[in-house]
Amino acid sequence: MPYGKIKSSAKSPYGKLMYMQLRPRCPAHKKPARGGLEGLLLPWTLRPTVGNDPRVYRGDVVMGWPAPAHSKNAVRKAGQRIRNGAHEVEDIDVLNSWRAAHGYIINTFQANLRSRTQSQNVPVAQRLKRGTTIVDKLRQGRALDLATMQDIAGVRLVFPDTATLNAFRDNFHQSRAKHVLSHERQRYNYIAAPKSSGYRGVHDVFRYKTRSVNGAKWNGLLIEVQYRTLVQHAWATAVELSDALTANRTKFSQGSADNERFFKICSELLARKYESNVSCLAAEAKPALVDEWHDIESRTHIFQRLKDAGVQQGEGDIRGFVLLVVQDSGNLEIRRQGSYREALAKLLEVEGQHPDWDVVLVSGENESLRSAFRNYFRNAKEFVSLMTDALV
Repeated sequence: MPYGKIKSSAKSPYGKLMYMQLRPRCPAHKKPARGGLEGLLLPWTLRPTVGNDPRVYRGDVVMGWPAPAHSKNAVRKAGQRIRNGAHEVEDIDVLNSWRAAHGYIINTFQANLRSRTQSQNVPVAQRLKRGTTIVDKLRQGRALDLATMQDIAGVRLVFPDTATLNAFRDNFHQSRAKHVLSHERQRYNYIAAPKSSGYRGVHDVFRYKTRSVNGAKWNGLLIEVQYRTLVQHAWATAVELSDALTANRTKFSQGSADNERFFKICSELLARKYESNVSCLAAEAKPALVDEWHDIESRTHIFQRLKDAGVQQGEGDIRGFVLLVVQDSGNLEIRRQGSYREALAKLLEVEGQHPDWDVVLVSGENESLRSAFRNYFRNAKEFVSLMTDALV
């Protein structure tokens, strides 16, 4: 982890230049066992860097954002060792440093997108990918290379309908920004071609590019922009909440057969009812789908669990950099932080001390955060309402 006490340097022409370092603290000087996730689960301690330590991480000289501290080749090799279960503490250090460096491009993109949606009722929120999720993607082959993982940085927008979504995306693609779309335009259009799981939405992956002297340090980093409609977002967050309530992995197509089929049917019925579209079960007739939905619900009570989940509001207004912490009990704790550096330090501290907790670093405005990450707030009310009508 690249953050610690700040050591200033008078040599910088910009004033104080920040040097920060976090090093793992191993109890009784024991080295973590190879092959497991122990490196991710260590407690972390803040220590200032000294001398010419090659692992010094420099923050941006204006805003204090951490820049990439390792070459892509070093990041790639660390990711390979983590994927193969042969990692050392230093490899987890590289992962956390690489993850942290994406904060700057998240901030740049969200500011641009937020300014473009000021006159619209479009929630914009962003998150830094959880460390355990990154490891999970590497281990399961859902990502082959840590250095080119596309969604470590993520920004999400939720639109009232597909027409508004498409118009906004078209306009955004025509902006004068130099960032590069890293794929063919329709490659991740899951509205035109829904995933077999029933997921619908559109993803764009951009390669950060700027000519500014300060921003050039982040050139080449990737960020994923997710566009969803309200209906698509209600479905996606209901899947995540259901997984949390039932200990399933439906989101990754690794849930029980009933859970996966249930949400496929929901996706199809929602697409037909509200968006004059189809999803992953386009060839199946509605009466048969509705009958099957009721049959699965009678056995599993998935829908009833979502109705009974209630809404966890958390305490007070939330904005800026926030840790959403779901403890073993399922209770949500909201921890506001004063800066990105503080949020990162606290994120790794909580991840290390409580590896089984669901902890995510997000940022945005109050209502946008509550809407974009409604699964953390146990809010399935919109999904329940939409599905009740879609079944008729």
